[in-house]
Amino acid sequence: MHQRNTHLHTPTTYVSSSRSTNVQHHDPTNARLVTFCSTSSRSSSMSTTSTNDIEHLYVPRPPIESDFIFESCLIIFKMISLFLQHLLIYKSDKWIAPYASPTDSFIHWFRIDYYIIGISIIFCISFQEKFFTLRILINIIAFIYSYWFYSWKYVLVFTYPLVCSLLVYHDQNLKLNKSQQTSISSNTLPGHWCSSNAYDLRYETDCLRSDFNQRIRHILFSSFLSFYYICIVPLAFCDTHYIRLDIVLLLQFDLSLFLSLIMIYTSHYLPLELLTVLHRNGKHLGSWQCLPTHNHPSMISLWDEKNQTAYEPNSLVKYKRQIYRSSNSSSTVAEPGNTYHTRFAILFSRPLIFPLILCSIEVILFISQLLFLCIDQRWFILVSQMVLFLMNTYTIRNTTRDMYLLYLVYC
Repeated sequence: MHQRNTHLHTPTTYVSSSRSTNVQHHDPTNARLVTFCSTSSRSSSMSTTSTNDIEHLYVPRPPIESDFIFESCLIIFKMISLFLQHLLIYKSDKWIAPYASPTDSFIHWFRIDYYIIGISIIFCISFQEKFFTLRILINIIAFIYSYWFYSWKYVLVFTYPLVCSLLVYHDQNLKLNKSQQTSISSNTLPGHWCSSNAYDLRYETDCLRSDFNQRIRHILFSSFLSFYYICIVPLAFCDTHYIRLDIVLLLQFDLSLFLSLIMIYTSHYLPLELLTVLHRNGKHLGSWQCLPTHNHPSMISLWDEKNQTAYEPNSLVKYKRQIYRSSNSSSTVAEPGNTYHTRFAILFSRPLIFPLILCSIEVILFISQLLFLCIDQRWFILVSQMVLFLMNTYTIRNTTRDMYLLYLVYC
């Protein structure tokens, strides 16, 4: 990372924060550090930059549940999903047969390994970073149990997630030591420093991009681990000599569950307030278009990293033997040819792009569940898909609410 330019900055307008109100307006360095390292920054009014002439509309702030409430509800969701997975594996139709006896049950309870269920439950509870030591201890117990009562091949079932957890945990510690990033939480959201200094805005983009990538990595990895212990582990320890598996049915449920887990984590760790911050920065960032080097005047100014002012629309610059033209709709502070800045601008320069992607995933999930119910109406499919749909109403409500609020503000 380049050293900060210590030259005198032009006057800036600061977007006030309800959680960090001790920022001094005359000290841009201190204000920016507080903005990135403090808790959530919530805008309470419209702000405008004098140089870039970009105004940020006020977006309502929906309430965000605490991490404790979210994790508690998520544990309940995982327990119900684990039960539904075992229901689809060990289901029984004897209890609804014409000659069913009072002792017949809807599930083959005696075929289930309750120790494996206990290990899966503890794993689902210990996904938080503060329970990482407990996860390692339970993994060792799972190694001993699977090797003692099954065979050494079943040890590999618990080896794969353990290796993945260690690699991700080590990678997070390295990045935490290098960049001093805060932990992933709904209570620690980055903010937007509405500065007229182009260098500061690029630095803010790098910080926001790093935080966004860290949250996406956490969402995908946590969803995959939950899916692994809920769906893969019970299948691996199922005795197929006595149980007939319906592969198509299990694939339908597992696909719906995996998408549901992704959307649940996304709705909590990527709330509307964070998407608003990302959009405001992306609106300042702008974009560059690479042009052919011929048919252009030879006297084109070089792009200067230390330049503190934004480039006007349709400006031509030369950078690394290439000719770039800035966006024709707004000023540009991005680095020419920087693919990270380009992708960031594509995703967040318009406020509805990323929320629309989330809504599309919700629509796909909803339609797929309806199709599964229409294709097959057996009782266990109705129970599993309907229960999963009821639990997905949480993410459907959050996603549609965010889209509706953004539509009212920007459309």
